[in-house]
Amino acid sequence: MSLEAILSKIEGEARQKAEAIREAADKEKVAALSNHAEVLKEKHSRDIAKIRSGIEEEHKRKEFHVRREAARKLMNARRAMMDDAIGKAPGNLADAGDAEYLEMISSLLSSCDLSGKVEVIISPADESRISSPYLRKHSKDGREFVLSEERHDETGGVIFKSGKISQNGTFPMIAELAHEDMVMMLSDLIPLEKT
Repeated sequence: MSLEAILSKIEGEARQKAEAIREAADKEKVAALSNHAEVLKEKHSRDIAKIRSGIEEEHKRKEFHVRREAARKLMNARRAMMDDAIGKAPGNLADAGDAEYLEMISSLLSSCDLSGKVEVIISPADESRISSPYLRKHSKDGREFVLSEERHDETGGVIFKSGKISQNGTFPMIAELAHEDMVMMLSDLIPLEKT
């Protein structure tokens, strides 16, 4: 065999080996790219799910805080509305017509637990409505109501005084003492929306 034939044969075999190596490298490259694409696709899916989950959690957290703040503002507004209504109640009661007003005063007189001579202190606005004869009419069971010369400066109601003991039956004091009970009662009338 001639030198040229040997070189040609070596060159042919080298070409075949090079082609086989190139084909194997191409297959390996395609497999590596495919594998890498799968890894990237999985990572991308995980990243998207993580971002979506983070966005949902942030949305839930913000929604919770917004709802809580709205509920707090609603409760504060409701409480302010109730406090305002209770604050206006003594004035509204004092502005009632004579018959209705005297009915309330009669209720206060009958609930007085002092005995003996009981001075009844009224406001200047009640001088035309609450008189000595009216108080005498309600005197009974060892209790004598007398109109005091003294006057109180509250809005409606009376103050009872027997010696050093006094009972405040003015409308503002009654409203103050019954404030929390009235808030609870009004709460039933003005319910909060369920969140």
